[in-house]
Amino acid sequence: MKSPNTRTAALSLAALGALAGTASAQSTVLINDTFETDTSGDYTIVDDGTPNGTQAFNWDYAAAGIPLAPRSQPGDASGLRLTANDTDGSADAWTLFHNTPVQADFYTLTVDAYMNWGSGSGTTEHAHVGVGSTGQTFNQLFSPISGSGAFIAFSGDGGSSSDYRWFRDANNTPAGETDNTTLPNDHPSYLGHGSNNTGSFFQSLFPSPPATVAGSPGNIWTTVKIEVDNLNGIISFYFDDQLTFEGMFANEFNGFVSLGMADVFSSVATGGNFTLYDNLQVEVPAGSIGTNYCNAASNSTGGPAVISAVGSTAASNNSLELTCENMPNSQFSYFICGQASGFIAGPGGSQGNLCILGQLGRFRSQIQNTGTTGSVSITVDLTSIPVTPVVAVQPGDTWFFQAWYRDNNPTPTSNFSDGIQIDFQ
Repeated sequence: MKSPNTRTAALSLAALGALAGTASAQSTVLINDTFETDTSGDYTIVDDGTPNGTQAFNWDYAAAGIPLAPRSQPGDASGLRLTANDTDGSADAWTLFHNTPVQADFYTLTVDAYMNWGSGSGTTEHAHVGVGSTGQTFNQLFSPISGSGAFIAFSGDGGSSSDYRWFRDANNTPAGETDNTTLPNDHPSYLGHGSNNTGSFFQSLFPSPPATVAGSPGNIWTTVKIEVDNLNGIISFYFDDQLTFEGMFANEFNGFVSLGMADVFSSVATGGNFTLYDNLQVEVPAGSIGTNYCNAASNSTGGPAVISAVGSTAASNNSLELTCENMPNSQFSYFICGQASGFIAGPGGSQGNLCILGQLGRFRSQIQNTGTTGSVSITVDLTSIPVTPVVAVQPGDTWFFQAWYRDNNPTPTSNFSDGIQIDFQ
């Protein structure tokens, strides 16, 4: 094997100088529905068996006099409109599951919600937003308790003694805990906020005005966010970026995300009331992944080059960015990869250590100059790893990565960073 400085065709300054630069870390958007078109085909609708409501995609809420959702672009004023228990005076529940399964170590769901409320004191209508579901049962807090994964439910009129509650599947109950499904309002995950709109936290969160009833998001927009940390078993619920509930769970909340509406009791028919959703987004933020291994030799900076990775270990997310730092300035470099780790000191006259064995993949099309920062970054397409022939990363694969770079130490040579191992799911 030859060192990079001897491969003039691969690292020609004249041919590659224009490729200098770095990529920036990006989150991976798994679902993005602005409801500006009819996306009903992207959802599976599950009801409680006694449907008495409606679902309207691409519903023009601006025409109804509702202001633009907080995360909408000017002119984008359509959403998903749901109703429940319109005429029958019976319990009624609807859940719409997006057909894209979500699997990631860490992900967030964000959606804008508007609960239109004009009549019926104590409607007992609850909007609900969920994650990690099987998609087979409707979500409902009471009578009966139903659902899978986790979801948060909330009312817009403050007419329920439990205006804010969250559900955790019994299969996700941590060892030693007895509470599951609809968690009691004194559960530690409620952070002392309770579940009633009269609580000081909710009164401050949704004052009246602009809310119709203080402590409830009635006739106003609110942005709901759910953060799922599958590595540490923590789920967090936010309204308008205010942490509302945060709890532990066992196993994982991977699966289908959902939007829905339920009238959990039959006492009041609620024609004319509805819940509106807009700007559903599920994304995997760029986060550190992988395990560093293998010692790197020092370069002309006096220390070794260090590799790092951000993204997702879920191969299907196709989210990986590699960065190498502490390299000499103004030198060319590219990343290499393989599926076997090892150790070869000074291959081809290099001053560094090769920590990958077997067939090597070389990211030659993404050669970079270290510039004035002594660092480079690339975004890796996991569907096209540059071995021969090109392959896609599969769940269960383990891949090893290093950076290979030029140096003058004191004469022209090459060196390697340490390695990083990434186990994909």
